[in-house]
Amino acid sequence: MNNKFDVSVVGGAGHIGLPLSLFLSSFGHDVTIIDTNQNVLEGLQKDILPFHENGLKEYWDKVGKDKIKLSNNNKDISESDFIVITLGTSSETNDISLFRDVLKEVLKNIKVNSNIILRSTVEMNSIKEVMENALFVEKEINLAYCPERIAEGMSLDELPQIPQIIGTDDDETYLIFENFFKSLNIRSIKTTFENAVFIKLFTNTYRFTEFSIVNEFFNIAKENSIDFDEISRIAKDEYPRLKNMPSKGFVGGPCLIKDTKTFMQNYGKNNNLLNTIQNINSDFFKNILDTCKNMFEDKKIIQLGITFKPNSDDIRTSLSLDFYNFLCKNGYEVYVVDKYVNKNEIDIDIYDYEAVKNISNNVLIATYHDYFKNLDFDNKKVVVVGYK
Repeated sequence: MNNKFDVSVVGGAGHIGLPLSLFLSSFGHDVTIIDTNQNVLEGLQKDILPFHENGLKEYWDKVGKDKIKLSNNNKDISESDFIVITLGTSSETNDISLFRDVLKEVLKNIKVNSNIILRSTVEMNSIKEVMENALFVEKEINLAYCPERIAEGMSLDELPQIPQIIGTDDDETYLIFENFFKSLNIRSIKTTFENAVFIKLFTNTYRFTEFSIVNEFFNIAKENSIDFDEISRIAKDEYPRLKNMPSKGFVGGPCLIKDTKTFMQNYGKNNNLLNTIQNINSDFFKNILDTCKNMFEDKKIIQLGITFKPNSDDIRTSLSLDFYNFLCKNGYEVYVVDKYVNKNEIDIDIYDYEAVKNISNNVLIATYHDYFKNLDFDNKKVVVVGYK
């Protein structure tokens, strides 16, 4: 094999696919983005990027526009050496159905002896379905599960740094995909399909548990009238074994919650610890609401942040957004401030802080974007859910 490939990225305009497509293009590969979101494709043609990501604009200006091909037609994968499928499956029926539809189209249009990379969360049953498909066998396709392990917003920083796990069923197939990632200067780690699936799900379940357990300590402290923020600050002060402990906060995002549910569905249905973890954040909601009731003078609140994490524009599975709805259901009048959110993509009024700061003295910092640190909170009563 030579070191320049024709690569199609299915779902290539999304949070996983677009940074990967640009990274591939930066190494001279011929890249085609395949995506059904015509609005996003048309935006890219006008150099309008669909979401915020560190370095995304710089990469797009350098190796994206005029170099990457954009298409909404799966037939355009027909000449590709490698097809990267960024859509995955989970315990959700809709995800499984969509994955099957995409797979059907890919296998119908793919050329003989080409190579499929599964990039997002998949269950072992989904991999077996691929390998048992008649077209997959007839066309002698090679398959690898190469899970992405990137923090959203940091893809272009972390892609060259994090080793790539490659799950395959034999050494010969592994070498094909190792060569592909070598062309990107990425070190590979060989393992089985089963191990790669478990690693992807376990990693996000572990992270979800790590964040959630801190919230549980907050819940316990609250029940005992103890200020957990002060406890955390004192305990972590120059104490190395708590250096990496996260702060309390809303635990969300497109991967952690869904992958935890999928892990439990596949491996830990009867695990008491993991089942308990699911309930922690419900109690956390109630305790944050109780804090608001005790501290705020009325039911008008300025909520800062509704994305799932700081300095992101992604509201998918955002618990800050869920908490906004929770406040509204409990009779609160909430004014949301979040410059990262596209006002046209959400059915909620989004305000600038200066426009609403005199409406209420009650401020809830739900997602702590960096720019909030420069806002004036004089004479405000401030509840901070979590820090960066």
